[in-house]
Amino acid sequence: MIGFFIKKAFFDGWDNLFQILILNVIFLCVGFGGFFLAGAASDMMLLSMGILLATAIAEGILWTAASKMLARIASYRSFGWKDFLEAIRSTWKHGALFSLLAVGIALLFFVTTPYYFGIGNMVGFALGMLLFWLAIIVLLSLQWFLPIRSQLDDNFVKCLKKSFIVFFDNPGFSLFMFFYSLVLLGLSLVCVMLLPGITGIMLAQNEAFRLRLYKYDWMEKHPELDARIARKSIPWEELIADDVETVGYRSFKSFIFPWKD
Repeated sequence: MIGFFIKKAFFDGWDNLFQILILNVIFLCVGFGGFFLAGAASDMMLLSMGILLATAIAEGILWTAASKMLARIASYRSFGWKDFLEAIRSTWKHGALFSLLAVGIALLFFVTTPYYFGIGNMVGFALGMLLFWLAIIVLLSLQWFLPIRSQLDDNFVKCLKKSFIVFFDNPGFSLFMFFYSLVLLGLSLVCVMLLPGITGIMLAQNEAFRLRLYKYDWMEKHPELDARIARKSIPWEELIADDVETVGYRSFKSFIFPWKD
């Protein structure tokens, strides 16, 4: 399944290169614009911090709306910019809440962890390590929040709960997706975050989550199986057969000159 996921994510990303590029440009403009304004107001600490917080909230709103559009791409559908604006109107509250949650968790981690490690005794070290591993679990879990919000549920609290459920049920795959996202981030830095960028990472997350849902659909259809046994016997080749046929095979020439195929 992982091999097919990588192939499908690449194909869908290539087929929607223009939309991905434009979304990344929007994210960069908002981000750099916010940092520029915050820097210009650096003499007024509260105003500068407020601008940075507003920028984070704006990015969260845009990311949540973009994820909803990318979920459509993962499901072999297209989207228009009118759809993107409509998605902003329907998801902005959750985007803002998600940003505030992420900022709060980041501040808590970066403030408390150095403090505990700085105590200099075993208790402080133990508390620091506990916070470190909790942060890892939260990070690996929250990578599923946007795909869940885009494909499953529009209840913020339920999306958070399901994010942790997906992680604990798929720790290995969640770890793989984290490192896969890091690889995409590294490639993005080479391309000045234009491609694949944040949009490419969110597309991959939506692709992965959409395929992972087949596991739960199959388990729901086989309630007679013990859950532990069922998780080890997921017939992935059978479950993704239709997707494999839909995605098909492409030659290198078809990527560069698709009209010649």
